Amino acid sequence: MGRKVIKGLRAVFNGEKVLEDVEVLVENGRILDIGKNLKGKEVVYEGKVLYPKFADPHTHLIYAGDRIEEFKLKLEGIDYLEILKRGGGIYSTVRKTISASDEEILEQTSRRIKILKGLGVGVIEIKTGYGVDFEQEMRLLRLINILKRRFRGIKIFATLLFHVKPPKTFEEYISPFFERFEEYRELVDFVDVFADEGAFSFEESERILAFYTERGIKCRIHADEFKPFGSILAGKYKCSSADHLLNPSDEGLKLMAENGVFAVFCPTTGFFLRKGFAPYEKIRSYGLEVALASDHNPGTSPFLNPFITLFLAVFFLGMKPAEAFKAFTYVSARSLNLKDYGKIDVGYKFSVFLMDYTPEEWAYRGELKPKILQI
Repeated sequence: MGRKVIKGLRAVFNGEKVLEDVEVLVENGRILDIGKNLKGKEVVYEGKVLYPKFADPHTHLIYAGDRIEEFKLKLEGIDYLEILKRGGGIYSTVRKTISASDEEILEQTSRRIKILKGLGVGVIEIKTGYGVDFEQEMRLLRLINILKRRFRGIKIFATLLFHVKPPKTFEEYISPFFERFEEYRELVDFVDVFADEGAFSFEESERILAFYTERGIKCRIHADEFKPFGSILAGKYKCSSADHLLNPSDEGLKLMAENGVFAVFCPTTGFFLRKGFAPYEKIRSYGLEVALASDHNPGTSPFLNPFITLFLAVFFLGMKPAEAFKAFTYVSARSLNLKDYGKIDVGYKFSVFLMDYTPEEWAYRGELKPKILQI
């Protein structure tokens, strides 16, 4: 990409606020300047609003099949325990994923990535977690790394997620992950653990976090969705993020703030499960930076559309429209340790899309699928 000037814009959402009547100078995929009367080959997008692309820092995008039949049962009022008895729940996704071929999983996951890309998402974190044992989790990790190479125009992070409690003892389950770490170290960008009631206990989660942080691997954590102990671990082990936080403890939030942990909200999950939302004002009162994520998964957040996440953040979490866009671009990128993404500013990557609305105009109209123009 040679030097060019983006002109004719009505406004630019720079990742923090709206700038009106400015031009953007770009060269070789980087932003060189923002201002007026800039010199370069002119490219005109009359009346459009320029945005940095979304960064989705929490997805379970790699799996096979769906859980539509389970959703129908939920609509009939059948509770989760009964659904489990009928063979549904998370283990149904585990079974479908394990039985699917590599190509089937790659094809289904690629289709989801293409949808996200078409809706203005430029960065995606993808977690394993539907493999249960070591060999299956390594398989999913390798497939995510294949997707990294296939999708050159989108940044993908691979996260090893300790997600589902295995049928064997914890020691039997965890031993190969610890003993064979060097075999897969280069495949992992992050490690995550579901630290909560019904998942991994405080002690089990701490074993996992301690092992990987001691070896220089950045950790994330599913925290305080049900019981408030994950945020304490997030702060203690200086995790990159603590995600969900529907029921956070004051102790955990204080530790997170002291150690620079990002709070990642997944509002579509609380909405889909009818469990409510993270307490935005309380969490913000601790000085924590808040990011947004889709938490896309087949059981509790099957949505892919980032504008649904934004809509819920504005109308249910209480974020202002510009705050919500910032949380899903600039802050979410930083929660993935990206220093030059999610903002339209000098030195940042020129990864952007255009639409007709400012954040406030978009929220007012409530368009969940606005027309996106990608450059």
